[in-house]
Amino acid sequence: MNDVRYALRMLLKQPGFTVVAVLTLALGIGATTAIYSVVNAALLNPVAIPNSERLMQIGEWVNPGRGEGFFGGVAPPVIQVIRENQDQFEDVTWSNNRHLERRGEEFVETFHGAWVSPNYFSFLSATPMLGRGFARDEAFRTDEEGKVNSDAVIVLSHSLWTKEYGSDPNIIGRNLTLSERNFTVIGVMPAHFRFPWGTTDFWVPMADPLVLPNLVEAPNHQVLVRLKEGTTQEQAASMLKAWENGLLSEYANDSWQGKHGYGAMMRREGWSLKLRPMREIFTNEKLQRTMFGLLGAIVFVLMIVCTNIANLMLARTERRQQEMAVRAAIGAGRGRIVRQLLTESVLLAGLGGVAGLIATWWCMKLLISLLPGFMPRLNEIQIDSHALGFTLLVSLGTGMVFGLAPALRASRVSISETLKQGSDRTSISATWRRYRGGLVVTQVALTMVLLLGAGLMIQSVVRLLEVKPGFDPENLLRVHITLPWQKYANEPALKNPVLERLNERLAALPGVKAAGIGKHDGWASEFELEDGRIVKLTQQGCGVESSDLFRAMGTPLLAGRTFQQGDIKAKIKPVVINETMADTCWGGKSALGMKFGIPGIRSKVQYEVIGIVGDTRTQSYAETPAPIFYRPFHEMHLAGVPPHFIVRSSTDPTALMPAIRKEVKAAEPDMGVPMIGVVEQDLYRSTQGHRTYMLYLMSFAGVALFLSAFGIYGTLAYSVSRRTREIGIRMAVGAERPQILKMIIAEGGRLVGMGIIAGLIASYWLTRFIESQLFQVSPTEPVVYTAVVLFLLAIALLAAFLPARSAAKIEPMTALRYE
Repeated sequence: MNDVRYALRMLLKQPGFTVVAVLTLALGIGATTAIYSVVNAALLNPVAIPNSERLMQIGEWVNPGRGEGFFGGVAPPVIQVIRENQDQFEDVTWSNNRHLERRGEEFVETFHGAWVSPNYFSFLSATPMLGRGFARDEAFRTDEEGKVNSDAVIVLSHSLWTKEYGSDPNIIGRNLTLSERNFTVIGVMPAHFRFPWGTTDFWVPMADPLVLPNLVEAPNHQVLVRLKEGTTQEQAASMLKAWENGLLSEYANDSWQGKHGYGAMMRREGWSLKLRPMREIFTNEKLQRTMFGLLGAIVFVLMIVCTNIANLMLARTERRQQEMAVRAAIGAGRGRIVRQLLTESVLLAGLGGVAGLIATWWCMKLLISLLPGFMPRLNEIQIDSHALGFTLLVSLGTGMVFGLAPALRASRVSISETLKQGSDRTSISATWRRYRGGLVVTQVALTMVLLLGAGLMIQSVVRLLEVKPGFDPENLLRVHITLPWQKYANEPALKNPVLERLNERLAALPGVKAAGIGKHDGWASEFELEDGRIVKLTQQGCGVESSDLFRAMGTPLLAGRTFQQGDIKAKIKPVVINETMADTCWGGKSALGMKFGIPGIRSKVQYEVIGIVGDTRTQSYAETPAPIFYRPFHEMHLAGVPPHFIVRSSTDPTALMPAIRKEVKAAEPDMGVPMIGVVEQDLYRSTQGHRTYMLYLMSFAGVALFLSAFGIYGTLAYSVSRRTREIGIRMAVGAERPQILKMIIAEGGRLVGMGIIAGLIASYWLTRFIESQLFQVSPTEPVVYTAVVLFLLAIALLAAFLPARSAAKIEPMTALRYE
């Protein structure tokens, strides 16, 4: 405690040094703690549940033989087998994504949630912030159409409770009418709980997995199990293998209609049952690379902070050489001196850590925005005991790192020499001069790496924003509609005139230049070319003539023609393909007139190419064009991804939104809420992740650059102050001021040059960690490397010039009488 009190007095005695050091440490420690907190909650420990290592997910694995395996949910037959054979499981829970509807003032509002087993929240150790979870006797059953057959209880998400019910604290016990049923609210989950999907609005307890008669039972139930204590993952996987064989023998020989068609799913190549740790649900490789890249960058900043403070501490202890000599003369050993100085360093780091908690809170708010909204989450990201413990360890670690070398230097004081000189201006050994220079070289090298990372990201974002999307996005609106599923899901668009009529009404609105219809068909599927090659293609729907999607978007027609009314219901189905498909399937040949079909039934379904359009990037500038062919949307079913409209305006497109909503409502009274987006804004918004990552790296690099420049300046300024007499002698024997200026700048230039070389070598490997974030930019981009080297050199030489100019102004006689 005596050491602590004395250390505190010494820090208060030099408030300028203390404030600068504490603020610098606060920035480094606070930002590091913030990134660690987000990484820990979202990536390192996403399942903060007791005995989480025993929590597993069971899923169906399809088609691994072709390298495109997918771990998905399971179908009800698998759940039934699991429930009947729980020898290895302590507990089982499941969920299934469903939606409920509410008729609003204008449109039918849709809420997306989950039907879950009654033990869902208890399994996940999740507690509602209001109310309670489910009881086993509260689970409902469904009728033959999959609808809730009775009134039920419901737990709301925090976002739904906030947006739709105004955060009403009296929501518990309230009855809600959704999808023609009454639901009693019994709980509200915390804001951080987003499971099984990030956009889950509600949870309703269901007695049994959803089984719809005469329909294919899709594997869309997410099943979680808790292994019994002592049961290994390998033992459970062996049991799944036995179940897999039993299911194959029971279902695999069925026709498409037999047993609700589940056999057809199992006959697909590579079907099997798999077991994986629950934590893998939260695995997002791109997010991991992003967050770990930021964590690495801020660790570099923290290292620069440490080297900077070490330089300051070294200068400070050298000015206290006489004090240390007196301590040693009256009996203090080296260990006692080291302990005192380390106490000061750790106390300084501790003050920086406390101040850093403010920076932690601020940085966390910004970092959470990097997490995708659709990402499932169980943990709350906050400054918890883990974050506080991490801050404590970082503070202690940094205090020891930047304090140890100065403490060792001070403990090796020469008592007789120091006391005889009667001042603090003892000579500095070559070893310690090299040590101080090494700190500067380290700072410059680390700064070089951060500047290169920021430079590469700036170049990446510039190129991203320069991408031509393949159509004219100016004054363009995209209108996604939601048709009533019960009316239109099982019929082709040809039998329903709603879309054509709506397109005509949208095109007739004042200020509208063109309107077109489009429809995505989801995943890519396999098709067979005339020469027998199998290719994966994506098909999309497109309007005909007055509802032509290409005309409305301004997509260039490269060859052939677009659709005409006579193309609908043609024997050989005409298609328009994009440029990527033409190159992928037919290379340099003309694709017009080429045919392709569905493998195995080519004689029944054939497509003929009648036109080629340019590639488009409709969702993101970074989107890689896939091989796509377009069909008249009339021939496509309305189920699956809803159709959308493209509306081109002659003026500000946002002014059209109220009129569009009115026309959508008039076209179909039971229409869901339309999603209307300005295409140009959506494309710019798609660069948010790249721009945010760039801003973080720019901020880190800016701080590092400032600290490095400060370190260069401080080192040379201190060197000049220690060499005042030497410089005076040089000038007295004939050295000119430009020579002195050149000598000091050369000293700084050597350090900067070595730092740049070390930084270039390190960057060759380290910049590859951000390669996944780069767009059309190589990690070794010569232009960026050249610009960064010149920029860093200019800043560093400016920092060296200031103390060099001070040295050149020294008067010889003043310097000779200095001591």
